[in-house]
Amino acid sequence: MGKLMGISTRLLRIIPVLLLAACGFQPLYEADGSSAEMQTMLSGVEVGPIPDRLGQIMRNRLVSRLNAGARPEYRLDVVLDQNSETFGVRPDTATTQEQLTINAFVRLVSLDGDDMLFEEDFRARTSFDLVLSDFATVSQREDAAQRLALDLAERIHRRLALYFAQSKNSQAKAPQPNAKEPTAGDLENPQ
Repeated sequence: MGKLMGISTRLLRIIPVLLLAACGFQPLYEADGSSAEMQTMLSGVEVGPIPDRLGQIMRNRLVSRLNAGARPEYRLDVVLDQNSETFGVRPDTATTQEQLTINAFVRLVSLDGDDMLFEEDFRARTSFDLVLSDFATVSQREDAAQRLALDLAERIHRRLALYFAQSKNSQAKAPQPNAKEPTAGDLENPQ
Protein backbone atom coordinates (compact mmCIF):
# COMPACT_ATOMS: atom_id res chain seq x y z
CA MET A 1 0.00 0.00 0.00
CA GLY A 2 2.91 2.34 0.83
CA LYS A 3 4.57 1.83 -2.58
CA LEU A 4 1.31 2.49 -4.35
CA MET A 5 0.85 5.79 -2.46
CA GLY A 6 4.44 6.79 -3.29
CA ILE A 7 3.97 6.10 -6.99
CA SER A 8 0.65 7.97 -7.14
CA THR A 9 2.18 10.94 -5.33
CA ARG A 10 5.02 11.10 -7.87
CA LEU A 11 2.57 10.87 -10.74
CA LEU A 12 0.51 13.71 -9.28
CA ARG A 13 3.64 15.85 -9.18
CA ILE A 14 4.67 15.04 -12.75
CA ILE A 15 1.28 15.48 -14.44
CA PRO A 16 1.08 19.31 -14.00
CA VAL A 17 4.57 19.70 -15.47
CA LEU A 18 3.61 17.62 -18.49
CA LEU A 19 0.40 19.59 -18.94
CA LEU A 20 2.32 22.88 -18.88
CA ALA A 21 4.76 21.59 -21.48
CA ALA A 22 1.88 20.41 -23.67
CA CYS A 23 0.11 23.78 -23.66
CA GLY A 24 3.16 25.66 -24.97
CA PHE A 25 4.00 27.37 -21.68
CA GLN A 26 7.32 29.22 -21.84
CA PRO A 27 8.73 30.87 -18.72
CA LEU A 28 9.64 34.51 -19.12
CA TYR A 29 12.74 34.03 -17.01
CA GLU A 30 15.19 31.25 -16.34
CA ALA A 31 15.75 29.94 -12.81
CA ASP A 32 18.77 32.19 -12.19
CA GLY A 33 17.12 35.40 -13.34
CA SER A 34 16.49 36.74 -16.82
CA SER A 35 17.77 34.85 -19.82
CA ALA A 36 20.72 36.37 -21.66
CA GLU A 37 18.57 37.17 -24.68
CA MET A 38 15.94 38.91 -22.54
CA GLN A 39 18.63 40.86 -20.67
CA THR A 40 20.03 42.05 -23.99
CA MET A 41 16.63 43.33 -25.08
CA LEU A 42 15.90 44.97 -21.72
CA SER A 43 19.33 46.61 -21.55
CA GLY A 44 18.44 48.62 -24.66
CA VAL A 45 15.76 50.54 -22.74
CA GLU A 46 16.73 54.01 -21.57
CA VAL A 47 14.67 55.27 -18.63
CA GLY A 48 13.78 58.93 -18.96
CA PRO A 49 13.92 61.25 -15.95
CA ILE A 50 11.00 60.99 -13.53
CA PRO A 51 10.38 64.12 -11.41
CA ASP A 52 10.41 64.27 -7.60
CA ARG A 53 12.04 62.02 -5.02
CA LEU A 54 9.55 59.22 -5.60
CA GLY A 55 10.38 59.34 -9.31
CA GLN A 56 14.08 59.08 -8.50
CA ILE A 57 13.46 55.98 -6.42
CA MET A 58 11.43 54.38 -9.21
CA ARG A 59 13.93 55.36 -11.91
CA ASN A 60 16.86 53.95 -9.92
CA ARG A 61 15.06 50.62 -9.50
CA LEU A 62 14.16 50.49 -13.20
CA VAL A 63 17.73 51.28 -14.28
CA SER A 64 19.00 48.62 -11.89
CA ARG A 65 16.54 45.98 -13.12
CA LEU A 66 16.99 46.79 -16.81
CA ASN A 67 20.79 46.71 -16.57
CA ALA A 68 20.94 49.80 -18.72
CA GLY A 69 24.29 50.48 -20.28
CA ALA A 70 23.93 49.20 -23.82
CA ARG A 71 23.24 51.49 -26.74
CA PRO A 72 19.65 52.59 -26.14
CA GLU A 73 17.09 51.58 -28.74
CA TYR A 74 14.01 52.51 -26.69
CA ARG A 75 13.02 55.19 -24.22
CA LEU A 76 10.73 54.52 -21.28
CA ASP A 77 8.77 57.57 -20.16
CA VAL A 78 6.99 57.40 -16.81
CA VAL A 79 4.69 60.00 -15.23
CA LEU A 80 3.70 59.46 -11.59
CA ASP A 81 0.55 60.74 -9.93
CA GLN A 82 0.11 60.36 -6.18
CA ASN A 83 -3.24 60.71 -4.39
CA SER A 84 -4.28 60.16 -0.81
CA GLU A 85 -7.69 59.82 0.76
CA THR A 86 -8.54 59.74 4.44
CA PHE A 87 -11.31 57.64 5.91
CA GLY A 88 -12.34 56.04 9.17
CA VAL A 89 -13.70 59.18 10.84
CA ARG A 90 -13.97 59.10 14.64
CA PRO A 91 -16.66 60.93 16.63
CA ASP A 92 -14.20 63.80 17.23
CA THR A 93 -13.90 64.19 13.38
CA ALA A 94 -10.33 62.90 13.32
CA THR A 95 -9.51 60.38 10.61
CA THR A 96 -7.91 57.08 11.54
CA GLN A 97 -6.69 55.76 8.19
CA GLU A 98 -5.24 57.05 4.96
CA GLN A 99 -5.27 55.34 1.59
CA LEU A 100 -2.38 56.15 -0.72
CA THR A 101 -2.68 55.54 -4.47
CA ILE A 102 0.09 55.96 -7.02
CA ASN A 103 -0.66 55.90 -10.73
CA ALA A 104 2.14 55.40 -13.24
CA PHE A 105 1.49 56.34 -16.86
CA VAL A 106 4.09 54.47 -18.92
CA ARG A 107 5.10 54.84 -22.58
CA LEU A 108 7.74 52.85 -24.44
CA VAL A 109 9.05 54.77 -27.45
CA SER A 110 11.40 53.55 -30.17
CA LEU A 111 14.34 55.90 -30.63
CA ASP A 112 14.56 55.02 -34.34
CA GLY A 113 11.52 57.03 -35.30
CA ASP A 114 9.83 58.06 -32.07
CA ASP A 115 7.18 55.40 -32.68
CA MET A 116 5.16 54.66 -29.56
CA LEU A 117 5.36 50.89 -29.01
CA PHE A 118 3.00 50.68 -26.07
CA GLU A 119 1.30 52.85 -23.51
CA GLU A 120 -0.13 51.54 -20.27
CA ASP A 121 -1.37 52.73 -16.88
CA PHE A 122 -0.34 51.03 -13.65
CA ARG A 123 -1.88 51.59 -10.24
CA ALA A 124 -0.75 50.59 -6.77
CA ARG A 125 -2.63 51.27 -3.56
CA THR A 126 -2.06 50.79 0.15
CA SER A 127 -3.49 52.11 3.38
CA PHE A 128 -2.05 52.81 6.79
CA ASP A 129 -3.25 53.92 10.22
CA LEU A 130 -2.91 57.54 11.23
CA VAL A 131 -1.48 57.99 14.69
CA LEU A 132 -1.22 60.95 17.05
CA SER A 133 2.44 61.57 16.26
CA ASP A 134 2.84 63.72 13.17
CA PHE A 135 6.36 62.41 12.64
CA ALA A 136 5.15 58.79 12.68
CA THR A 137 2.36 59.59 10.22
CA VAL A 138 4.71 61.36 7.80
CA SER A 139 7.21 58.51 8.13
CA GLN A 140 4.49 55.94 7.40
CA ARG A 141 3.28 57.93 4.40
CA GLU A 142 6.79 58.22 2.91
CA ASP A 143 7.52 54.53 3.54
CA ALA A 144 4.23 53.49 1.93
CA ALA A 145 4.88 55.70 -1.10
CA GLN A 146 8.39 54.27 -1.50
CA ARG A 147 7.11 50.68 -1.30
CA LEU A 148 4.44 51.45 -3.90
CA ALA A 149 6.98 53.06 -6.24
CA LEU A 150 9.27 50.01 -5.99
CA ASP A 151 6.33 47.68 -6.58
CA LEU A 152 5.30 49.66 -9.66
CA ALA A 153 8.90 49.56 -10.96
CA GLU A 154 8.90 45.75 -10.69
CA ARG A 155 5.56 45.54 -12.49
CA ILE A 156 6.81 47.84 -15.26
CA HIS A 157 9.92 45.67 -15.61
CA ARG A 158 7.79 42.54 -15.97
CA ARG A 159 5.55 44.29 -18.51
CA LEU A 160 8.58 45.30 -20.59
CA ALA A 161 9.86 41.72 -20.50
CA LEU A 162 6.44 40.50 -21.60
CA TYR A 163 6.34 43.04 -24.43
CA PHE A 164 9.76 41.95 -25.73
CA ALA A 165 8.87 38.26 -25.43
CA GLN A 166 5.64 38.80 -27.37
CA SER A 167 7.30 40.94 -30.03
CA LYS A 168 10.04 38.33 -30.45
CA ASN A 169 7.42 35.60 -30.90
CA SER A 170 5.42 37.67 -33.39
CA GLN A 171 8.57 38.40 -35.43
CA ALA A 172 9.43 34.69 -35.51
CA LYS A 173 5.94 33.88 -36.82
CA ALA A 174 5.81 36.71 -39.37
CA PRO A 175 6.66 35.84 -42.99
CA GLN A 176 10.08 36.97 -44.13
CA PRO A 177 9.86 39.94 -46.56
CA ASN A 178 12.36 38.42 -49.03
CA ALA A 179 10.80 34.95 -48.96
CA LYS A 180 9.13 34.02 -52.21
CA GLU A 181 5.59 32.75 -51.88
CA PRO A 182 5.17 29.40 -53.66
CA THR A 183 3.01 29.52 -56.77
CA ALA A 184 0.92 26.79 -58.33
CA GLY A 185 3.68 26.19 -60.92
CA ASP A 186 6.29 25.68 -58.19
CA LEU A 187 4.11 23.09 -56.50
CA GLU A 188 3.57 21.15 -59.73
CA ASN A 189 7.22 21.29 -60.86
CA PRO A 190 9.46 21.06 -57.80
CA GLN A 191 13.15 21.55 -58.56
